[in-house]
Amino acid sequence: MDIKKVVILGGGVLGSQIAYQSAFSGLQTIIYDISDKAISNANNKIATYPNQYKHDIKATDEQIAKASKHLSFTTSLKSAITAADVIVEAVPERIDIKESTFKKLMPYIGDKTLLLTNSSTLIPSQLINFVPNKDRFMAMHFANLIWLHNVAELMWAPGTPQATIDDAEDFAKKIHMIPIFIKKEISGYVMNSIFLPMINAALSLWANGFADPISIDKNWMVSMGVDRGPFGFLDIMGLNTAFNIEMEFYKNSKDSNYKKIANKLAEYVEANRLGVATGEGFYHYPNPEYQNPNFVKIHQ
Repeated sequence: MDIKKVVILGGGVLGSQIAYQSAFSGLQTIIYDISDKAISNANNKIATYPNQYKHDIKATDEQIAKASKHLSFTTSLKSAITAADVIVEAVPERIDIKESTFKKLMPYIGDKTLLLTNSSTLIPSQLINFVPNKDRFMAMHFANLIWLHNVAELMWAPGTPQATIDDAEDFAKKIHMIPIFIKKEISGYVMNSIFLPMINAALSLWANGFADPISIDKNWMVSMGVDRGPFGFLDIMGLNTAFNIEMEFYKNSKDSNYKKIANKLAEYVEANRLGVATGEGFYHYPNPEYQNPNFVKIHQ
């Protein structure tokens, strides 16, 4: 697929990461968002990425400079969408917002434009009736810190043409993602089908007073041989996002345990301790305690 213009709808946590990764990969990329304030917030997020890329994947100054030249911002949907080859929707995880966003694309989107949703829970069949080009629509879900966790989960509705799946795979590879094909639609995709039960188990242990976050993380890190525990991941996700997920679980299941977890998370949200985004959550940033080599060592 020949790609000259990529548009990211929404400059939030993942939207800004997808945009920067696309620009870093050499594609002309535009972030569209609904207001100057939203664009400013996206800019602030992106300003932190060069140092992270240099540290995590040894990016050079030349690569960073080229990424900056390939990235732009706009609040004009028409100028963003016109002549776009790929559009990635990364708006909040609410079906009404996604529906409204897709319907606004109708006057500007091209017949051949590949339209991708970054939804982490909604499946393509739930969204496809809202989109202007159904044969060119599917899901591509990214992990947080996508330059490190470079997986793209590909999911499509029944009847989606193979050419669309092939083009999505090609785009994923062009931005240095490893494409993962999900053969049947499932909410949560592969990653969150595994990840969220683990996160919920940790949150439940904490909310019910069985163990504190630090002890849970230390146990997980040592036992599983990984570099962060569930609460470290929650700080990256954002505790406001975690709160919204738990409340959604509660609404759907009426399980009081989800409400108990949400209430505990609400204390952090109300104190603006949202995690990495605000510099403090369960840990302090930019140098969280779990990154200290002594975090999981025995102290005599």
